[in-house]
Amino acid sequence: MSIWHKFRTRADGLGARLMLGMGVVLLPLALLSFAQSMASNRLAESRMRAAILGETLMAAGPQIDLLMQARGTAMAMAAGLPQWIEDTDTCSAHMRHIVETAQEDYSFVGFVPLDGQIICTSDDKPFDVQGNAWFNDIRTNPRPLLYVNREGPISGTSILNFSLPVRDDAGALLGFASVSMPHAGFETRGIANTVGGDRPLTILTFDAKGEVLTSTTGLDDVARALPSDRPLGQFVGQGGNSFLAKAADGRRRAFAVVPLSEGNLYLLASWPADTLDDEGMLSNWPPFAFPFLMWAASLLVAWLAAESQVLRHVRVLHASITSFARGDRRVRHISMAGAPSELRDVARAHEHMTDSVLRDEAYLENVIHQKEVLLREVHHRVKNNLQLIASILNMQLRRAKSEETRAAMKNVQERVLSLATIHRELYLTSGQTDIRADELLPRIAHHILKIGSTRERRFDLDLEVQDIRLVPDQAVALALLLTEALDNVLKHAWRGQRGVAAVRVAFTRQDDGSALLEVANSLAPEDAPQLTVPPTMVPPSDGFGTRLLAAFAAQLQGRMERGREGETYRLSLRFTPTDLQAAEERHCCDGPQSEI
Repeated sequence: MSIWHKFRTRADGLGARLMLGMGVVLLPLALLSFAQSMASNRLAESRMRAAILGETLMAAGPQIDLLMQARGTAMAMAAGLPQWIEDTDTCSAHMRHIVETAQEDYSFVGFVPLDGQIICTSDDKPFDVQGNAWFNDIRTNPRPLLYVNREGPISGTSILNFSLPVRDDAGALLGFASVSMPHAGFETRGIANTVGGDRPLTILTFDAKGEVLTSTTGLDDVARALPSDRPLGQFVGQGGNSFLAKAADGRRRAFAVVPLSEGNLYLLASWPADTLDDEGMLSNWPPFAFPFLMWAASLLVAWLAAESQVLRHVRVLHASITSFARGDRRVRHISMAGAPSELRDVARAHEHMTDSVLRDEAYLENVIHQKEVLLREVHHRVKNNLQLIASILNMQLRRAKSEETRAAMKNVQERVLSLATIHRELYLTSGQTDIRADELLPRIAHHILKIGSTRERRFDLDLEVQDIRLVPDQAVALALLLTEALDNVLKHAWRGQRGVAAVRVAFTRQDDGSALLEVANSLAPEDAPQLTVPPTMVPPSDGFGTRLLAAFAAQLQGRMERGREGETYRLSLRFTPTDLQAAEERHCCDGPQSEI
């Protein structure tokens, strides 16, 4: 073979085709992946987060201004209260003036002394806050405190309270200046215009438990603007943060979290993600979109290449091989047009193999048929010969004069007829590698008992034979043992007053893998009258049957037990059925088997 021919063969092969196709497809993906800079991705992400936080702070300006206003009010109160607290009317007047000037931004303004008895207040009535958790906390640890209370003790509504310690000139603690703002004021403040103009933006506040307090769009509709996979409590204790996520309504949104009072009050802004695209902070395409699309395209092209060059041809081969393996022997041409040279070689090899297998199967079927015909003929001739011997014995039986001779010849004649019955059943089941016990044993049992039945002697047969497969050697030995056992049944079974004897034959599979043959017949009770049978009907026992049973049990390598159990005589034989392959190896390698 020339070098050029070898080169062409290799270039036309499956490996070269796949390497060329994958190399062309992956080249654009490699170039795009190289051009995608991780540094630019991190920079774009950082700019996006900073822009979202900036926009959020700008949009939440009115709410933040309200907090700063409350802080300034509390500081002014802390400076003037040491001169007002001695005159309750003057102090309360100042408080009412502060509330009126704030134009409903404050729900309560007052001075909280250390005993908790609030007298200087913007309301007309005093209040007692002793035992209040907020008061106990700030009295134990005096400090500026922004506190969220969903049920204000004075206003009865959700409030945001800013408290500041009030001290005299000597620095002694006198009490606390308290300014309460209703959360509804955050909603009425609205959203400030940002650089880009009006935005479909939702701003809400939540407390340290992650519960929403206020929302610029109302609390009834606030769930649609929250992130679906991040509970609000997750952001408690963290600084400012921004991220992109899906909201509960399934839309992609940009979120920003700003702590207004660390550990107490947080603000969350929810932006529709598409409104930020014009600022360059978001992109319709994530950084991995183009590499992913190129990778998907490469997979698609690779699949198309594999489909056109390999898969469709492999499916044709698979269908042909599977059909042949399932028994379809119709020879079909396998079309491999356009397939690589390797697959065309496989198809030709498959065609040669199927032709060879079909020729071998035809030859083996012919050989098996010939052997089956020969085996049937052997069993048929053996049966005929045994029946001829039985006929000869019958002729001699008529000429015998002594009863002992007639009984012995009758015994031999019945055993010969039993052998003929076995060969008849083997003739009917020949052509099989193994023999089914549920077909062989019931026929033998029915035939033997039918031969032994007369008007005065009838049998009620109970059969339980399972589908146990036996090799021919074991089938013949078991059939002979059953025949001899049923012969004993004919001799000894008690027929009772009605002349009917109960007989049971069972052959079952045991849990340990062995097989159990049981033959049982009824016996006469000890006090029952003995019904005699004429000698010509039932031959006497000569002990020869016992030796035959023992010989058949030994041939089966089984354990035989028999004896009387109450009013039943039971014979049982337990043995292990021989595997067909083991029996064939034994016949192949052992010498001639001894006969009984």
